Amino acid sequence: MTDFFQKNLFKNISLDEYKHLIACMGGRTRTFRPEETICCYDSGSQEIGIIGKGTASVVRFEYNGARTILERLGPQSTFGSMLSYGSSDQTGVSVICNTECEVLFLQYDRISAPCTKACAFHHQLTRNLLDLISCRAQNLSRRVEVLSQRTIRDKLMCFFSQLAVQFDSPSFSLPFTMVDLADYLSIDRSAMTRELKKMKDEKLVEIDRKTVHLLV
Repeated sequence: MTDFFQKNLFKNISLDEYKHLIACMGGRTRTFRPEETICCYDSGSQEIGIIGKGTASVVRFEYNGARTILERLGPQSTFGSMLSYGSSDQTGVSVICNTECEVLFLQYDRISAPCTKACAFHHQLTRNLLDLISCRAQNLSRRVEVLSQRTIRDKLMCFFSQLAVQFDSPSFSLPFTMVDLADYLSIDRSAMTRELKKMKDEKLVEIDRKTVHLLV
């Protein structure tokens, strides 16, 4: 059991209880390589995934080959078609590793259904999972705020401001490459590059590779 599972999903649950829960909920763990697809939402899988180590992205590939990064996932993040965006059409949505990932999969129906043995640790797991899902909802809300901005500059400044609050510093490292950042913000890559240059010229930001420093 990794530190992540002990401190978050399985907090207040002993090692013996953990072993019982994994069996009860059909749990399985798997390690994925960078760039490997963890799952596709249109496959009809009824599992919930929780990342223990590594980072991944929820992406949608459009019919014309365009890619949109819907969500960035890291340790503590939950994902799965059962926790998706309320859309009936999940065609082209996949979870893809950015780095090597350790993932725990649990059967959704076994989590949502009452435990037949009324185990206290089963109820504790449900509470813990709800906490993780709440964190995920907050992250999605922040992304909606970014995408609601009207201009490329506004989207960039909104995203940078969120990161500054998250790191409690005007200086921070981007969680994306510039290519991925454009896909995450749903903007043209060349237009974003031009706008970033203007923002640097106007002394709004300083950028050194993936390090950003807000000057306003």
